[in-house]
Amino acid sequence: MKALSTILLMSSALTIQAQTITSTGNFTWSPDELTVTAGTEITIIVTGNHDMREVSEATWNANGTTSNGGFEFLAGTHTLTLTTPGTYYYVCVPHISMGMKGKIIVETNTNVAETTTDDAFNVFPNPAKDEITITGAARNMVMSVVDVQGREVMHRTLQGNDRVNITQLPEGTYTLMLLNETGTLQARKQLSITR
Repeated sequence: MKALSTILLMSSALTIQAQTITSTGNFTWSPDELTVTAGTEITIIVTGNHDMREVSEATWNANGTTSNGGFEFLAGTHTLTLTTPGTYYYVCVPHISMGMKGKIIVETNTNVAETTTDDAFNVFPNPAKDEITITGAARNMVMSVVDVQGREVMHRTLQGNDRVNITQLPEGTYTLMLLNETGTLQARKQLSITR
């Protein structure tokens, strides 16, 4: 899993561009909603007597200020890098009553190069319920199953024409990747699980 994360982060390093969030004089964040790819460096500029604090979605919706233990920045220029996909909610503690809040949406980094060897292996049935069969994969290739948030949820070394139990995976859409012994992506297919 660490090797896959390293591959994804290394491949994204060339395409990630910095983003900035700034507190403004009219009690807003600019922008108040920012969408970035996981691993993007975000510059946070807090001016005046503002205080940027990460809160839970429930606290954000209730216009509260209770910290969820995440980031918090006082006046100054700061750097924030979020590597886990999801939505991060934040408020200005002294000015939440004026509606000064925002969110950062972190999307999965999918900058893994496409390959043309997808036809070299097959996965069936697809959609699947409890078990899949993988054919055409070379012996000792590694199967990695990644969910829509980019988290590896299954990792297994293949022996050739493998039957794989998937009952522990919830319904949803996944990416099944084949990696060689050095961790290089060889092929991938989308896998749907329905029950």
